[in-house]
Amino acid sequence: MCLLILAVPAAAQVEFEGTTMRASAFLNLGYDGDLPGAGEGGSDHGLTVGGTGDFSGFYYNPNFVSFSVQPYYNRSQANSASGSLFNSSGYTGNVNFFSGSHFPGNISFAQSYDSTGMFGVPQTTGLDTKGNSKSFGIGWSAILPDLPSLSVGYSRGSGSSSVLGSDEVGSSDTNTFTVHSGYRLAGMSMGGGFVHSTLNSDSSGFMTGSEGLTANTSSNTYTFNASRGFPTGGFGLGFSRSVYSDNYTGNATGGSNGATDSLFASVGSKLWKIPLSGSISYTDNLEGSFEQQQLSAGGPVVQSSLSPESRQLTMSLSSSDQILPHIFVTGFVSRQEIYIAGASGGITQLGANVSGNFGERFKGLTLTLGFIDSATKEGNVGGSAVAIANYRRTVHDWELEGSFVYNQSASTLLAIYQTSSLSYGGSVRHKFFRRVSWSLGAGGGRSGFVQTAGDQTRSASINSSLAGYRCSISGSYEKSDGTSVLTANGLVPVGLPVVTNNLFQFEGIGKGLSMSLPLLRGMSLSGAYTEANSTTTGLNTISGVSNNKMSSFNAYYTYAFRKMYLNAGVLQFRQGLSGSGTPPSVITSYYFGISRWFKAF
Repeated sequence: MCLLILAVPAAAQVEFEGTTMRASAFLNLGYDGDLPGAGEGGSDHGLTVGGTGDFSGFYYNPNFVSFSVQPYYNRSQANSASGSLFNSSGYTGNVNFFSGSHFPGNISFAQSYDSTGMFGVPQTTGLDTKGNSKSFGIGWSAILPDLPSLSVGYSRGSGSSSVLGSDEVGSSDTNTFTVHSGYRLAGMSMGGGFVHSTLNSDSSGFMTGSEGLTANTSSNTYTFNASRGFPTGGFGLGFSRSVYSDNYTGNATGGSNGATDSLFASVGSKLWKIPLSGSISYTDNLEGSFEQQQLSAGGPVVQSSLSPESRQLTMSLSSSDQILPHIFVTGFVSRQEIYIAGASGGITQLGANVSGNFGERFKGLTLTLGFIDSATKEGNVGGSAVAIANYRRTVHDWELEGSFVYNQSASTLLAIYQTSSLSYGGSVRHKFFRRVSWSLGAGGGRSGFVQTAGDQTRSASINSSLAGYRCSISGSYEKSDGTSVLTANGLVPVGLPVVTNNLFQFEGIGKGLSMSLPLLRGMSLSGAYTEANSTTTGLNTISGVSNNKMSSFNAYYTYAFRKMYLNAGVLQFRQGLSGSGTPPSVITSYYFGISRWFKAF
C-alpha cells in the first residue's frame, strides 16, 4: 500500500483562493534497530517512516507574500543518506512580505531535535555531540526615495548539547537586536547603526576536577560611517562605540565591563601615476578591543596582560605597482603609538613584498617574498619576513603540487609581541591505464609566539587514494598538539599571548579509511572506518587529564531501480571520555528500507 501511495502521480502546482503552492518530498519506509552497549538498556527495533519535504508558494503575487518551509523527520537516522548517528527531525522556514516594495519584511524560523554536532579539537577530529536547537528572526525595512533608509531586526536562538560518553549537558542562548539607517547626500554615502546582543552559555566540564564554565555577556555597539569616491580614488571614515559586560564562573571565575571608542579614516588616490592609500585609526581602550574580540568569537573573556588604561594610534601609507612584466611590488610604512599604564611607546615599520611568476624559466613556480623592519625612538628592534612558494607542474601524466608558507610578524594589536607560523604541503597524482588514478598528499605546520614559549600548535597529516572503474579506496592520518582555550564550541587554539586560567594542553591523533565498490548497474556498496584519540590536560589552576577515544564503522548499500531506491546499512560507534566518570557510549544500529522522491503538487 505504501509503495502504491509513493507511485501516485500529481500535478505541478495547486492554486486555492489566491494561494499558489508547490510541494515535493523524499520519503523513506524501512526497518531499523539498535544494540546498545553493556549497561545501556535493551535493544530497540521497529518500522520507521521519515523523509524531507519542500513546500513553497506565494499569496496572489510573489512580491506580496511568499513563503517556504522545509521539514524533515527521521531523515538523519543512522545509515541513511545523511549518515548521522541519530533520528534527527526538525524544520526550517522563511516568509517574505512586500518584496520589491518600499516596506519589505521577513520572518525566519528553524528547529532541530537530536542533531549530530562536533566538540572541536584543534586541527584534528573532534568529539561527537548530540543536541537540540531553535531560532527565530524577524526584520522590516523602510526604503523611501530621497529619505534615509531604516532597517530593524531581531533574532533569538538557543540550544543544548552533550558530548557522547559524558552525562554533562552544555547550553547557550543568544539575542540580537539591530537598527541600521543609510542615506546618500551630495554624492556621499552615509550609514549608522546600533546592535544589542547577549550571550549566555554553559560549557560543562569534561575533565576530572574541571567545573562547568558559565558565561553571561552583553554588548551595545553604535556605528557611523561615510564614504565618497572620486575619479582617481576615494575616502572613507567611521566611528564606533561598544559598551560591554561579561561575567563568568567556573575554574576561571571573573568578569569585566567597559567601553571602547574607535575612529577610522582612509583615503586612496594617485600621485604622479603612483597609486597611494593611507589610513589612520585610534582606539581609546586596547583591553576593551581585545575583550570584544573574545565576545564576538562566542567565548568568555580571558584576563589580558594589558592595563585597563590603554590607548593606540596607528597610521599607515602603502603603494603597489607592477614594475616588470612578471614582477609585482607592494610597499608600506606604518607608525603605531601605544599608551599602557602611564607609559607610552611607539614602533615604526617599513615593509615591502615582491612577487613574481617564474613560469617561463621554472614552469609552475610562483614566489612571493616580503620584509618588514621595525624600529622605535631608541633604535631598531628587529625585523620580520614572509615567504610563499607554490609549485604546480605535470610531467608525463604525473601531476605535482607543492606549497610552502612562512610568516613572522609583529602583532597588529600588541606591538610588543611577535608571532610566527609555518605551513607546508605537497601532493602527487598519476593515472594508470587512463581509468585508474592514484594520489598521495602530505602536509603540516606550526604556529606560536616568539616571546611566549608553550602557547603554540603543531599539526601533520598524510593521505592517499586509489580510484578507477567506479571503485575507490582512500586513507588518512593526522596528528596535532598544542595549547588551547576551552569555549562552548570546544577547544580553540590560543589566538594571542594572554594570561588566563582556562588553558588546556591537547594532543590528538586521527585515522580514517573508506572505500566504495559498484556491484551491479545501479547498485553500490560503501564503507568507512574512523578512529580518533585525544588527550587534554588542564594548565594553571585547572587540574586533571582526560583521555578521549572515538571510533566508528559504517557500511552502506544502495540500489536504484526506476524511481525507487533500496537502502541498507549498519553503523557501530564508540566514544568515551575518561574524565567524565561515565562508561563509554556505544551505539550499534542497522537499517534497511525503500525511498522515493516525488512532486506532490
